[in-house]
Amino acid sequence: MMSCGIRKSMSQLTINTMCLLNDEESFMEGNHSLNETWLTKRSCYNSPEFRKPTLELLEDTETVRFAFIRDPIERFVSLYLDKCLKEDNCWSCKSDMRCAVREIYNGLKTLQNHRDWKPIPTYMDLHSAPLSWNCNFDKDLAKWSLLMMGSDAEERKSSILQLGNILKRQGVSNEVLEKVQKESMAGETAHSTHKSSRRLDAERQVREDPVVRDYLHKIYFFDYLVFPFNRAPLDAKYQTDFWKIPQKQ
Repeated sequence: MMSCGIRKSMSQLTINTMCLLNDEESFMEGNHSLNETWLTKRSCYNSPEFRKPTLELLEDTETVRFAFIRDPIERFVSLYLDKCLKEDNCWSCKSDMRCAVREIYNGLKTLQNHRDWKPIPTYMDLHSAPLSWNCNFDKDLAKWSLLMMGSDAEERKSSILQLGNILKRQGVSNEVLEKVQKESMAGETAHSTHKSSRRLDAERQVREDPVVRDYLHKIYFFDYLVFPFNRAPLDAKYQTDFWKIPQKQ
């Protein structure tokens, strides 16, 4: 079994779960939690075999793969709250969302336009890149079990139950299953933002600011085509199939 941790899409939970499955005894004896942050160092993080799947695993048609995916605009809001407001890590934008989304767009556009150069993505590039740029989805999307991660408790519960079903089919013990489901649904990581008091203001600007919306559509529209997200929050044009070439009658 393998997973892919997508930044701002439950990546910490994903990594912690795989650390647990990789060495249950060590994880349990260390009294580790699935809600621990990147500040907690464990041996699995430094293992090349853990971080990069073997060719044998990748080519095995029986390999089970899972990844949490999150509505792209919700994911951006979480990114903005965490990296811009909390960490003050959005260039010199501070709380200026227009500035932040413009810088994100420019950075990702540079990566896209100069792929032959293989530029090194920045910290913010990695956190803001479209979901479809992750996990080699462009090559083998059909092989992945995609767990839709929402911002409210019920959506969170649904995706965790899906993960539990995947683990159960792989023969994971009841003790581990209980730990995964209990801690995942009850816990919060330190940088979780889905209950943040600033979220309402950020969500309002994302809904109402035409400049922010224009950039977000440019950056993330393809994700709405590739993955089964609801396109209702998008502008009317992007809820249609405007991008398709009309068929000749």
